[in-house]
Amino acid sequence: MREFNQNDGDNPTTLDKLRTLHPQLTEKAIVDYVNGLEVLDDHLRFRDQTNNKFFTRIWDSITGRTAQRQQIIDRNITTSLNTVSVWLQDIQLHQGESDIAVARLAGKLVETRTGVMRLQERHNELAKNVQAIAQDVYQLQSQVREHRIELESQIRQVNAGRLASAHLTQVFDKWQAERLNNYPPLVRLYIVIDELYWGYFGTYCRSQFGTSEVHQLMEQLVNKALIQMKQDLGGDVSQLMLPQDWLSPIQNLPEESREVLSYLSNWADPQTAPITWAIRNAALLESGLPDDFPRVFSGEHAINHLMFENKRRIQFNNKPLAKLVYGIK
Repeated sequence: MREFNQNDGDNPTTLDKLRTLHPQLTEKAIVDYVNGLEVLDDHLRFRDQTNNKFFTRIWDSITGRTAQRQQIIDRNITTSLNTVSVWLQDIQLHQGESDIAVARLAGKLVETRTGVMRLQERHNELAKNVQAIAQDVYQLQSQVREHRIELESQIRQVNAGRLASAHLTQVFDKWQAERLNNYPPLVRLYIVIDELYWGYFGTYCRSQFGTSEVHQLMEQLVNKALIQMKQDLGGDVSQLMLPQDWLSPIQNLPEESREVLSYLSNWADPQTAPITWAIRNAALLESGLPDDFPRVFSGEHAINHLMFENKRRIQFNNKPLAKLVYGIK
């Protein structure tokens, strides 16, 4: 997702406004930032393995692969340094609160700091920048450790179900207050489900998935969505509509709104999450639908489809996060 100029008078939708409207942006960006650091680690790991073999070093030197690989690494280092610097500043201002972001950060920051120190040794010309970023990573590591302890304490001591229910009410209050009316109905539905996924509601559902309490919360979400979609669609959630009737309004959204939407839905693939994938495709101004995409569907069908995709998403992320956040074996 491109950077938004917060001082650009021609762009009324600033990043801060978008972050306020879509709080899950910060959570998802932190996770993507940590995952991105692994790419640079892979380059360095491969080079280390190659340099340990004398014949390989000679052959790569003759063929020019060594220089080519070094150029790729240097280019990735420069890009990563800029990205890390920007996001460290932003993360410190907008600390993520979801279990996903905290767990991924806690699991990667030690490895990341080690990697940054290795960069400092191998790239003396970037020593000043690397040292500053290493210090930022160290400070962020401490903040994340404290924040994770606090989050785990809240999960153990506070009524997580109450927090999830309150989060559900809060998100639907925003929908009912027409704060999402700049988006077409299908997008409103997706954004609400996605925001719930990244907050207390999603935390609780991942930790207690399969229990009657989570089932009741999911039913409550469906009921609230049916009520709100009925209002948004003029009183009929059973009317069948063509896919283009649902998706074409997405292509008419402002560019920054389409970018946010495509970013929040970039986890989807056409096999496991066809509706979400189609939403992202429309946001990218691309055509085409999965082969098994419904030829017509109603508002009620849209709710059921997106809820099914969201449950699969929760199940996919449930076990690794349960191990990281709750210590479940």
